[in-house]
Amino acid sequence: MTTLPPSCIRDYGAAFLAATLAALVVDAVLQLALDAVAVSAYGGGAPWWITANLPERGRWVALAALLWRLAPSVTSRGDGANEARAPHDAAEAWRQTGVAVIAVPLLWVLATWMVSALRFTLLGSWSTDGLVFLSSSYYRTLSVDYAPWLMAGVTVLGIRRHLV
Repeated sequence: MTTLPPSCIRDYGAAFLAATLAALVVDAVLQLALDAVAVSAYGGGAPWWITANLPERGRWVALAALLWRLAPSVTSRGDGANEARAPHDAAEAWRQTGVAVIAVPLLWVLATWMVSALRFTLLGSWSTDGLVFLSSSYYRTLSVDYAPWLMAGVTVLGIRRHLV
């Protein structure tokens, strides 16, 4: 059985941490910019850090930091004498993480659409939630939710090019 060395796991954790931080920053800037140009009848609203989705994205940053910190101790458990070590390539770890950060949200949307299609088929009607697909705000929300992850993945892929 081939295992990844702790330093490789740490590279995946560092790449994921960079991606979550980038997503947090992009989402905060995007939400604050959209909030600044929003036309609404009421003044005030939620505090800026709520509007910028910092609590939601902060959970991902905390998870990534925990993975980065705990990965070496978790992977070093056990005998390890009989296990071969896979070759370590930090740039490849960052590339795979960047691609995953871009692809997984798209797969999530696709899975959501598949479940919706199944529900429409079983019920024989679009009236459950089908009209949402005709709303431009639905696609706007999808775009605004996906943009931070897309930019985070691009950022991680850009950083990867500078790794030796």
